[in-house]
Amino acid sequence: MNEKVSTNSLVPENKFYRNPYEIIPFHGSCFGSFDFNIKVIVLLFISILLASTIKLNAQEKPIPTIDPYELSLEQLGEIVITASKVPQAVSKVTQKVDVVTKSQIDQILTGNQNIAELIQYLPGASIKVLSRNDANWGAYGGIGPKYNTYMLQGLPIDGFVDPMSIDAMSIQRIEVQRGPASVLYPNYLSQDFAGNQSPLAGTVNLILKDDIIKPQSMVTLSYGSYHTSELQAYHENRFGRLHVFGGGTYEKSDYTNYGSPGSWLNMQKNPEYQKAKVIFGASLNLDKTGIHKISLYFNQAYHLGDVGRINREYNNRYSLINLVYSGQITDSLNLTLKAGLRSYNRSWQEDNFSADSDQSLSETDGVKQNIVPLDFSLTYHHLKFSTLTFGADYQHSSYFTSAQSVNESKVTGNDASASQTGLYFQEELQINKLTIRGGARYNMIGYQIKKLSGLTPGLKSQSWNVFLWSVGTKYRLAEDWSVFANAGSSFMSPGLKSIGGTLSVNDRFVAGKNGQLPNPDLKPESGIGFDLGFDGRMLSTVYFSVRAFNSRITDAIIDNVISNNPSQTMSVNADGKTQAKGLEIGLKQQIARKLDWFSNLTLTKSEIVDPNNPDQDGVEIPFVPKVMGNIGATLYLPHNIDLSPMVHLGGRIYDSSSKASRNSFDSKEVVNIIAAKTYHFSNDKKINIFIKLFNVTNNKFDMPWQFRDPGFNYKVGAMIFL
Repeated sequence: MNEKVSTNSLVPENKFYRNPYEIIPFHGSCFGSFDFNIKVIVLLFISILLASTIKLNAQEKPIPTIDPYELSLEQLGEIVITASKVPQAVSKVTQKVDVVTKSQIDQILTGNQNIAELIQYLPGASIKVLSRNDANWGAYGGIGPKYNTYMLQGLPIDGFVDPMSIDAMSIQRIEVQRGPASVLYPNYLSQDFAGNQSPLAGTVNLILKDDIIKPQSMVTLSYGSYHTSELQAYHENRFGRLHVFGGGTYEKSDYTNYGSPGSWLNMQKNPEYQKAKVIFGASLNLDKTGIHKISLYFNQAYHLGDVGRINREYNNRYSLINLVYSGQITDSLNLTLKAGLRSYNRSWQEDNFSADSDQSLSETDGVKQNIVPLDFSLTYHHLKFSTLTFGADYQHSSYFTSAQSVNESKVTGNDASASQTGLYFQEELQINKLTIRGGARYNMIGYQIKKLSGLTPGLKSQSWNVFLWSVGTKYRLAEDWSVFANAGSSFMSPGLKSIGGTLSVNDRFVAGKNGQLPNPDLKPESGIGFDLGFDGRMLSTVYFSVRAFNSRITDAIIDNVISNNPSQTMSVNADGKTQAKGLEIGLKQQIARKLDWFSNLTLTKSEIVDPNNPDQDGVEIPFVPKVMGNIGATLYLPHNIDLSPMVHLGGRIYDSSSKASRNSFDSKEVVNIIAAKTYHFSNDKKINIFIKLFNVTNNKFDMPWQFRDPGFNYKVGAMIFL
């Protein structure tokens, strides 16, 4: 991969801030040096696809793609949008895509009310939500959490924050694409938490409701452990061509200590919290046939509470807006326009807590981040079932951090913005039993930095121009069996939080200074991913899949734990090559309204190869387990009783790439059970009484950053459909 780099260097005002963006061209892959040759091969491959399209298209009449609204619920499970931006049969796309349907969503227990937990039982997903008040820090496809993106209706969202804030009652289904994602989707330009997020290991697409059949209202009341009470209300309706839904959720809890013994959290009381979410969605068919449609979605979340001490309060507000137009311009050409807003406003207190237990207020810190994503795409249907998709996308991100000590003025820590423009295309050729896919993306990324760690940097702007590619193929061996292979490249610039931190360099190991240390020397990272697999159906109802994957990253940016108490991390480049190889095996079966069951196993070998650094050479990638597995079922019992036991077995993980300082963690097994009974009344009115048992074996396992799962808890309640 080649990237053009331009800088606007000014004379440094502080010698600590030398050029942090020196880029080393990416020459690593499983084939050795490929910087020029692989690009030529990919471009030649794509050119052949386009030439075939032009030659054959003159002889064929375009046929419209699948209309998902004319399919049954069972058929909908076999249709995906993520792989191509238009509805396609799973059997026709080259990537491995899992679909979590609405009924399956209702059967999965999310102990921390985090949408990421809805995919915790899929192969390759190691979900590690630290608490009800914290983000998911796990791994996907054998590499860290930032190598899998999240999207809402095909527009990127933050994989750390937004799964905490989006209300699941608006989600119709979830599409999870495993393996190197296509060039159709960009990185997410977040500067907070672990920074930018790339679809090298896959992407998760949350699909909203946009076609309401009839009016329905729902009210849910529940009570559970730690005096947790929740009220949820929802309504959906249609008025001619207008489809609308809306609702809200309120949750309040005393919660409990989720720190390990001796943790830097040092909770002196229950960490109380309140959460409120408001959603609204509308979809308007501009014509009678629904060919032209505009949809709007709004999600507002409030999260306030404390971290177990009187002056450790927090107040977080998250806003999300999606606006989408889709229309069929001609019989063979579709247009989609998407725009969004993601607003993140977090503030929290720090106290003077130390050995003398001084809980007086020290300072109030804050982060404000706004991201605007845009996407324009055209899809051309040709050769009966082939598609050519091309378009452009754009993101703009503003990032601002501050700190205000008691009786002092507010001080700016980081003040910067970032933008990203992408041009992309992808061809999917359907030739009898064969699908061939190829595409390319050209990204233009730029940073504008006013302040970094409270200082004016010597380098105030930085930009990268990057070429990315993606190819894949699938061959249908028989009606129910197919083999597939995919490959793609990735590039990620370092996030501004990773560079500037939330602490100053002088705060290292200082008691009470919890957060992220700056690292202005971070370099961008480049990656390449491959997968190969086959799947099919046995005995008519048993689905079987196997997928092998291999991802390699140069200059991988890894979050290392520098200190447990105080809790401090730092983003560092892993010198040498970072590699993850693995195998995913899955089985599932659906026996109509009697039994659904699944099981899967993921084996991963991840390591950093750096012979020049003995402390790092050969170590596992942080947060990636060698072995993990899932097994679960839903039993449909007499008298309208459903029982859903599910087990996740997590393997050992590490919190750092340093042999000398890393800590190991093993979550072992986590058993969750949902039991529900439904009482039916007239006119589709019903009451669903449920009990949800989380972590039945009371497994209080430790996690990185001195967090601990609090063990067994429960929730009982009723869902009333009106």
